[in-house]
Amino acid sequence: MELSEILYSAISDYGEHRILSDIVQGESPEVIKVIFEHCVSNIGKFETVKPDTSGSIAEGLLHYMLTVSMIPSQRKTSFQSVDIDIAVPDTRTLGVTPQDVVVILFPKTDNVDNIKSHIEKIKKVQPNANNIWVVLENSPQLDAKVYSLKDSMTFSNIINDLISFSSNRKQSKLKIFKI
Repeated sequence: MELSEILYSAISDYGEHRILSDIVQGESPEVIKVIFEHCVSNIGKFETVKPDTSGSIAEGLLHYMLTVSMIPSQRKTSFQSVDIDIAVPDTRTLGVTPQDVVVILFPKTDNVDNIKSHIEKIKKVQPNANNIWVVLENSPQLDAKVYSLKDSMTFSNIINDLISFSSNRKQSKLKIFKI
């Protein structure tokens, strides 16, 4: 099975209506954790789950969660020759007011030097390290906010953190419409 099939099967099993309801009630950490662990468990039955695999699951799940909660975002883009996985709300805002934008990275590697190199590139367009969020298997010490996919699984808090970040911004672009 492909990763996308596994992810959408887990989403279907959980139920889209229930996902939205849980997000509205502030329960997105539980939604993310259950769906992510369901996917990893299914993949783990057939192969070893590598950092790039779990990173891809997390990225796909976040894309889905951003869409269902209607959080404005721009995905898989390049800004000033820097590759960006996700910008919330978008790269246009990043160019004007970087303090109002979160850049989310999914390095899909456990090589800390490569991750640090990627963060340094991102810092050229997003100088605020608190607005650079990195999703990784583990939590190495980095000059960015790190969301772990293992142990404490802080990744499960990412939607609530984005909602909190967005609510503290004055730009109407950052308003969340569905929740």
